Amino acid sequence: MKTAIYPGSFDPVTRGHLDIIKRSSRMFDTLIVAVLNNSAKTPLFTVKEREEMLRECCKDIPNVKVMSFDGLTVNFAQQQHATVMVRGLRAVTDFENEIQLAQTNHALMPGIETMFLATSIKWSYLSSTIVKEAAYYGSDISKFVTPNVEKAVSEKYAQLREREKSDTAKMPQGVLING
Repeated sequence: MKTAIYPGSFDPVTRGHLDIIKRSSRMFDTLIVAVLNNSAKTPLFTVKEREEMLRECCKDIPNVKVMSFDGLTVNFAQQQHATVMVRGLRAVTDFENEIQLAQTNHALMPGIETMFLATSIKWSYLSSTIVKEAAYYGSDISKFVTPNVEKAVSEKYAQLREREKSDTAKMPQGVLING
């Protein structure tokens, strides 16, 4: 039984991610979408929220499991008895970083291979960062994400705006911000 993992931050999951998930799920008996708790990044969503969004997005793909992990991806892959890590490539610029990661992972754990899938041209420009920035400035992100993710992003930014308003209201008068 072949198991693969597709690791990432998925903050939030985009239609580009889902394209890779759907295509790679047809190649393996089990595909584990592995949500990384990345201490180097400050995510918009908690790991639990990202897992919930992914489970909703993948509910109709029976061989996909959503899990989270800390630490090295190769260690998680080994724990899950996965022999392949799936990585999506949007552009040549992705390749440089991804090949370095793949070679490092192979040096650490030679029994685990990395498989690169080119992102469909339709989504080659798309990233979670672009989705978040567009949403922050009030743009319609429905073409980039599924309805459940669109709702979650909208609600998250509404909460952040409310928090910013209340924090600003608490500031002493006469204080210059960014000045």
